[in-house]
Amino acid sequence: MKTLVKRTLRRFLAIPSAKLIKLWPSLRLISVIRKISGIQLSAEQLHVIVRALKDKARCRLLVFGLGNDSVLWSVLNRGGVTVFLEDNEPWFREVTRRSSCLTAFLVNYATQRGDWKMFLDSPALLEMALPPEMQNQGWDIILVDGPRGDGDQFPGRMRSIYLASKLVSNAGEVFVHDCEREVEGVYCQAFLGSQNLRAEIKDRFGHLRHYHMTGRCH
Repeated sequence: MKTLVKRTLRRFLAIPSAKLIKLWPSLRLISVIRKISGIQLSAEQLHVIVRALKDKARCRLLVFGLGNDSVLWSVLNRGGVTVFLEDNEPWFREVTRRSSCLTAFLVNYATQRGDWKMFLDSPALLEMALPPEMQNQGWDIILVDGPRGDGDQFPGRMRSIYLASKLVSNAGEVFVHDCEREVEGVYCQAFLGSQNLRAEIKDRFGHLRHYHMTGRCH
């Protein structure tokens, strides 16, 4: 019963909460709404991304992974283009059903985290078909928070990090969550580069790295 009440509250408070953050993006308010919404990113991590969205108002935002924060990103970037990619079909249907305003695509990464070293040695294998709406267009901000990568049987984030490095626009921002894990750390180093790292916000539920990408060609 408690779980059902929480889900109902999150559903009805998602858009008003996001609008409130858009008007008053303080760390304290973000911290409160994060708890209400059940968002996994820490308040400090959310604050960094919110500031980037404010600096690049009405931008092109690409998010790998659907979550309890999806409505927040969509509302904050209203007037821009916000697209989500998700590989878990039951979760995709649940989130898009309760938040029909989201533009989201179901994708298949066809990878397993256990093969990460093989893909690192052959990065051409990380290419994948994307929806036509996404191809050959630079994205101002990219958030990599999917697919699942906490076990060798899961897809891992090799493809999403690699694609972020290819799809980001010149002087664009890339945020990658869970960078304390080996695969995320190694792939960020290989494809996003330590020279582009601007900050790492650590949290017990996952470290977030912020890359400012330059020298992009599209």
